[in-house]
Amino acid sequence: MRIIRFDKTEGELKVEPQTLEDLWYLKKIVEEKDIVNGRSLRLWKPEDASRPGAAERKPVKLEISVEKVEYAQAANKLRLTGTILNGEPEEICPRGEHHTLDVGIGETITVKKTFTPFHEAMLDEAKKRSKHLKITILVIDEEKAMLSELETKGINFGIEINNSANKRNPKTFDEKNKAYFQEVASELDKKAKAGGRALIAGPGFAKDNLKKYIDHDYKELAKRVVYEYASSAERSAVFELLKKGLLQKLLTEQKLQDEFDALEKFKASLGRNDGLCVYGEKVGEFVLSGACSELLVLDEVLRKNKAVQKALTDAKQLGAKITIFNSEDQAGQEFKDFKIAALLRYKVEW
Repeated sequence: MRIIRFDKTEGELKVEPQTLEDLWYLKKIVEEKDIVNGRSLRLWKPEDASRPGAAERKPVKLEISVEKVEYAQAANKLRLTGTILNGEPEEICPRGEHHTLDVGIGETITVKKTFTPFHEAMLDEAKKRSKHLKITILVIDEEKAMLSELETKGINFGIEINNSANKRNPKTFDEKNKAYFQEVASELDKKAKAGGRALIAGPGFAKDNLKKYIDHDYKELAKRVVYEYASSAERSAVFELLKKGLLQKLLTEQKLQDEFDALEKFKASLGRNDGLCVYGEKVGEFVLSGACSELLVLDEVLRKNKAVQKALTDAKQLGAKITIFNSEDQAGQEFKDFKIAALLRYKVEW
């Protein structure tokens, strides 16, 4: 997420979502009665237009008081519906009428509201995840493979690997074909070493053949790879995957995996009764003492509970890692019984 301006004192945030995940964070930040500025299209029909169908959509700049926030999954848009406070041109944007701002990736909005520690935490997490955004993409067929990376700034196209195997030369075909898939698997492993997800796509059976090498020789990589169909092994195939929304799906799955990793660490400590975790009302005390290494908190509790908000602010100031659970996903559902917890740097009695 690109934060263009954030002034907590004035209560103003100007922001540009850069991924679908950013739209999810904005859904948590923008609430009823907030004031939002943005650009949109509005249906307008001149008063002197008598013929049917004379109305047309005109670009407008609007300020609305938000009444409803929803994520339109089919359109990959955040929909903000509310009453028009101001607009340009004025004749197209009468005050008091309703309008829906559709916010998509790359579209800038300004939000005016009172920002709580919950909203700041959502912004911090969105910024943090944007910095670490990285998905390795491999498109492959029997003749060539192309590596690229999805980063916050866009697609970074990398090397191409050609298959020198020729069926007209059966004596060397098998050996060269094997060397091709081994080289591709090795290069993919190098690129994806940072621990991010990898997406392998292509037509035919090339991706299935590559999977055999990865499953056998690169077991850690195999856990992080997703296989999909693409019509070719060209650059156009990467954009094809983007249009399908597959890469954004991987980003969402990565957040869920991060939540599950934190949850498993907490449950393992709890099961061992090793004194290295705590949950419930006393968490804030352990955070203030400096004993907390990682704070785990459910987003909906953080939104409403001022004591939890204070614990998060203290944890951030003291350098503790923070994991915020999405109450709508599976990990968040499992964490609901705990609401707030902490992993500790040293053993304590409580």
